[in-house]
Amino acid sequence: MLNLINTISIMWQTISYVSTASRFLTNSDINELFEFVKINNNSLNITGILMYSDGNFFQILEGEKTLIKDLFQNILADSRHYDVIKIFDHEMIQPSFSKYNSSFTTINRKSEHLELKSFLEKERTNNPETFNSVSYLTNKFMQLS
Repeated sequence: MLNLINTISIMWQTISYVSTASRFLTNSDINELFEFVKINNNSLNITGILMYSDGNFFQILEGEKTLIKDLFQNILADSRHYDVIKIFDHEMIQPSFSKYNSSFTTINRKSEHLELKSFLEKERTNNPETFNSVSYLTNKFMQLS
């Protein structure tokens, strides 16, 4: 019963952004970043995706509101990228992703593709004002990788 009460009281938040990678980042640097981010975010129960393609990052973060807000402030200050453009920042009922995924190849497993598709369907219904931008970007990143 206590777990149910804690789950209900959690305020969930999702933030998405695009940014430009620093010209000094190597493929090795990006791979190390992705591995660190995946391990760290999964350990904090943050779900979502991080994609890299053609010198740009695209990320969707989902998790406990305070944690996501704090994490995004750290992301804004990170020198490995610049020109961060926030696409959306809103509350959510529950996460769309089962874990945190990141890779150069973006979506490379069917389960990851299905979670992204489910996320986009929720965005279309719950946040139609940002759906077109998010859908366009995810499709663009998937085509470029």
